[in-house]
Amino acid sequence: MTLARPAADALHPLVARLVEVQNYPWLDGEATGEGPAGVRLLFLPAHGRGHVETPDIAVVLPELVAALGTDGGAVAGPTCERQMRETLGGIALPAIVVLRDGAPVGSLSRMRDWDEFLDRLAPLVTAAREGSLPAAPLSTALS
Repeated sequence: MTLARPAADALHPLVARLVEVQNYPWLDGEATGEGPAGVRLLFLPAHGRGHVETPDIAVVLPELVAALGTDGGAVAGPTCERQMRETLGGIALPAIVVLRDGAPVGSLSRMRDWDEFLDRLAPLVTAAREGSLPAAPLSTALS
């Protein structure tokens, strides 16, 4: 996936901060499974939709990365976001996708309470880290 930085004016400022200040990779364009190595939390920010929950998730994502002990975060560009949604069965946006070596393990849609983020993402991170991956990525999304 492309690791180039997007135009800053194309993103909500808090999403742009993840790429520009936190140095999260910007993934876009190539096939699923070609992202950075390791276990990462990929943010799908709902490109072009201006979703009210996007800035909230952008703020909490670095804290989730630290709390879950992943190898880092990343931000999906529009093409990557579309590919991930197709792979994961049309999940709601915005969403966080747990990746292992660029391949999706599972996802969680929408903004959640802190404890719910941890309760739902921790098992996906553990599965990714241990290599006990499901045959198909899991979506833990609930409306």
